[in-house]
Amino acid sequence: MAGSARRGSRIRLAATAVVAATLLLLSGCALTSIDSRASSAPSATASSRPHTTTTGMPSAAVIGDSIAIGWNVPADDAWPLIAADRLGWNLTDLGEGGAGFTKPGVNTHDFDDQVSAVIRLRPQVVIIAATINDAATAKVAPGTVKTATQASVDRLSNALPDTTVIGMGAVWGAMAAPAVTSVMDDALKNAVLGAGGHWLAIGQTFLGRADLMQTDGIHPNAAGQTLLGKTVADAIAKAGIEPGPASE
Repeated sequence: MAGSARRGSRIRLAATAVVAATLLLLSGCALTSIDSRASSAPSATASSRPHTTTTGMPSAAVIGDSIAIGWNVPADDAWPLIAADRLGWNLTDLGEGGAGFTKPGVNTHDFDDQVSAVIRLRPQVVIIAATINDAATAKVAPGTVKTATQASVDRLSNALPDTTVIGMGAVWGAMAAPAVTSVMDDALKNAVLGAGGHWLAIGQTFLGRADLMQTDGIHPNAAGQTLLGKTVADAIAKAGIEPGPASE
């Protein structure tokens, strides 16, 4: 995954190597930045309105970890891209291995850095997936996870008030998720719903399905990614969740 992959309506920015496109977005060197961590939230002007893509499809982005980027599976098999195809969205996958709200990923970016990239992209919809990467922090300092999650979601929703925000719980393997899961999931759920967003209660997709996991027991294989993408897309469609309005 040393470069970006593009196929039809799908774009994935690789997270296991230093990728120029991702770093430009995350560092603020590409596109016009409308926020910074030290700045106040922008008003809902034309500059903060979501924009559609040149394909005419709704623009979308995903904030996530190595599972969201599709670690060790073909680029097109990452679950966000599967979901985007089913929903007819043009999606940018900003996931980064090892990243969380409290943890930097392999390219040193945490979820708040991914929020900065999303704000610059101004998609019509963004999906945020909680992550097991925050579990270690959640065990010893659950308040830190809650505070970091709330701050990132608030910054996103304040900067892009017309963008549809969708949250979902952390993805676990075939074993039952540990109790600490509720810390990460509840923090994101409360933040997203408090910002007027939507929550996907899809449960543990891989519970009892070791056949859908890679040998590490953490990352879904291609079949597992496909199932998760279908599950997410079906949940979004069933709930009638629509992308935010495109800018003129």
